[in-house]
Amino acid sequence: MITKRFQNTPQQAVEPLKGLAIGQNWLVGADTLNIILYRRQVNKKTGKEYWRAHSYYATLSNALLGLVNQGVRDTELADLKAVCDKIEQIHKDILEVCRSNGEQKG
Repeated sequence: MITKRFQNTPQQAVEPLKGLAIGQNWLVGADTLNIILYRRQVNKKTGKEYWRAHSYYATLSNALLGLVNQGVRDTELADLKAVCDKIEQIHKDILEVCRSNGEQKG
């Protein structure tokens, strides 16, 4: 009888991690099957920063929608202004990445 429980928890990313940084705490990466949203984490004992897979998506647009939704959840719906400010900041971060990558290729 197998007693070990299998947990579906995201794993710590192996450095160096490639992807598009969205703001300071998010990164969009990919593997052969998924678009992956990574979140910056800090080890409480060592203080070392690392990226941890947060969620997996089939498309980039779904990953970006997931990022906005997570930003809203992070506000804990304190008030409408906080939610609107968070959404606006995430949109600015996404546009900044799009513009900077377009300029590098052009």
